[in-house]
Amino acid sequence: MRALLCHCRYHLEARDDRALFGEVREHLIRAHPALEPTDEQVWEIVHTRAYNFEYIEVPVDEELVPEPY
Repeated sequence: MRALLCHCRYHLEARDDRALFGEVREHLIRAHPALEPTDEQVWEIVHTRAYNFEYIEVPVDEELVPEPY
């Protein structure tokens, strides 16, 4: 998975850079209409700000669960 944090602090994510490009473009159109970015500018944002991440399942260990007071 790829993700990107917009300068407005909105988190975007998608399966790859191509899908992330679409998410970023749509976000900019909706949230920042005054910017009117070109495709090249959107690709520049994706290439310079995107990062990899993955969701993993974390087992709940009973020892780590806080005891009720």
